Amino acid sequence: MVVTMSAILVFAIIVILILVVYRKSVLKKIQDAINKKETLSKTPIGDNIEATSKLNLTGDSFDQFNDYKEKYERIIDDELPSVNVALNDANSNAKVFSLLKAKSLLSESIITLNKFEDSMNEIDDGLNKLKDLDDQHTRAIDELDKQIKDLNKNILSKNYSYGPSSDKIEDELSNIKSDYQKFIKTVESGDQYTADDILNSLIKQIETIYSLMKEIPKLYLSLSKDFPKQIDEIDRGHRTMIETDYNFSDDNIDENIEIIKSAIDKSIALLSELKIDDVKQENYKIEKIIDSMYEMMEKEVIAKRKVRKNIKLVYDYIYHARRQNHMLISELEQLSKNYTLEHDEVKKSKLFAKRIHQIESVYNNDYQLIMDKKAVYSEVQSHQQDSKKQLSAIEKEQKDINDSVADLNDEENSARETIQKFDFQLLNIRRKIDNLNLPGLQEDFIEKYKYSYKKVSELGSTINQVKISMDEINKKLSTMDKAMEELISDTEEIVDNAILAERLMQYANRYRNNNEEVNSACVEAKDYFDNNFDYEKSLKIISSAIENVDSGAFNRIKKEYYQNKQNDSKKA
Repeated sequence: MVVTMSAILVFAIIVILILVVYRKSVLKKIQDAINKKETLSKTPIGDNIEATSKLNLTGDSFDQFNDYKEKYERIIDDELPSVNVALNDANSNAKVFSLLKAKSLLSESIITLNKFEDSMNEIDDGLNKLKDLDDQHTRAIDELDKQIKDLNKNILSKNYSYGPSSDKIEDELSNIKSDYQKFIKTVESGDQYTADDILNSLIKQIETIYSLMKEIPKLYLSLSKDFPKQIDEIDRGHRTMIETDYNFSDDNIDENIEIIKSAIDKSIALLSELKIDDVKQENYKIEKIIDSMYEMMEKEVIAKRKVRKNIKLVYDYIYHARRQNHMLISELEQLSKNYTLEHDEVKKSKLFAKRIHQIESVYNNDYQLIMDKKAVYSEVQSHQQDSKKQLSAIEKEQKDINDSVADLNDEENSARETIQKFDFQLLNIRRKIDNLNLPGLQEDFIEKYKYSYKKVSELGSTINQVKISMDEINKKLSTMDKAMEELISDTEEIVDNAILAERLMQYANRYRNNNEEVNSACVEAKDYFDNNFDYEKSLKIISSAIENVDSGAFNRIKKEYYQNKQNDSKKA
């Protein structure tokens, strides 16, 4: 029971301490709100209202000023005292620990004070704006006066440079002057808001007329002087060119000159209405047409110079190609008596002759047009360029053909030497085999030898014909070369195996009486040697038996054999 009472007492003390601390916080916030209220009540906005009231305001500006004044007086005279009462009530309630009510009154008062602060800032800013507008408009009257006088001076002194647009520009300046007088009266009447709208409009009008005064002289200069001068120059130049033997494939210069004259009249009319963007578009079109006419005339002048420079060069080129073609065809026809030309060399050369003739026909036609003073030089120049390109390609192709047939005699001599070499190789093979006095040869080797002998004989007959095909002969030689290599390799293998087999059988005689295995191997190896002509199998049987009784003997005999063979080859 005693413990429970103590706990209650401690809890009560804690609650009291919390309330005391919270009351202190609320009282401080109430005092802060009272201080803010005092600050708002002492704001110098009243002085600002008095200073603004001395301005001669009228219209919307005057109505706005009265709204600011009435709103300010309502806050100071009625609303701030009400907030003061609420804050005093909050303070009283807080002191007697009626903290919830005090907090509620405080919160409402703070919200109201913040609204008053925003309103008073808005009033102060609005009053400052009215005074600033009054100052700006007073200064603007002098600045606008200077600008209008400057515009008037420029328009009068440079009236000629604006051409048909001068009347419209003067009308625009009159409108500016009229609006300027209206602006002065509005400023003097005190309606600063309306005056500000007029000022902004005046600024835009002045910027526009300055822009017009900057752009129009350049546009009018093009229309009144530059374009007429250029079309006159083009007209005279065109007539001079026609009189001096120039021609055009699509001569529309006279038509374009009339189009440009109409476009100039249209552009001047647009200029008189101050439709600057439309004038720029028309002038751009005129410039494009003028540029195209200059380019067309310049193209023919340059082309004529190049044509006259290249006329003899192209003729020489044609003559050279024709002569080269004639020599090539003659050479090919001569070669075709002894050789079969299998790559359409003659046909291609005759096609070249036809193309050269066509090029020459174009050249002759262009030359006649020049002589008759009817040539369009740009077209002739194009023909010359195309002719040089074609002739260059023909020259290269003719050279390739000539190079391809130039070596036919050399190829024939080389082929004859190769056939002779094959004959010698076949003879050598025969001698090697005969010198061994072998009991016979296997059928496949005999067939290879007969095949090679037959083909070499056929090659000899083919190359001795009146008319030969080197492509066919070279192809057969290539095939024969591989066959001969294989036959020589087979021959060497037969010779080596036969000689080594004989030597090993002789070496085996020392073991035959005492070794049945060697004796049997000798009999078997001799049978393969004499009856089957399989010298490789014979060598394999006898060498295996020798190795069993005398290890290393076969390698010694084989090494000695190949060393002697190599030495004999060097001596030969």
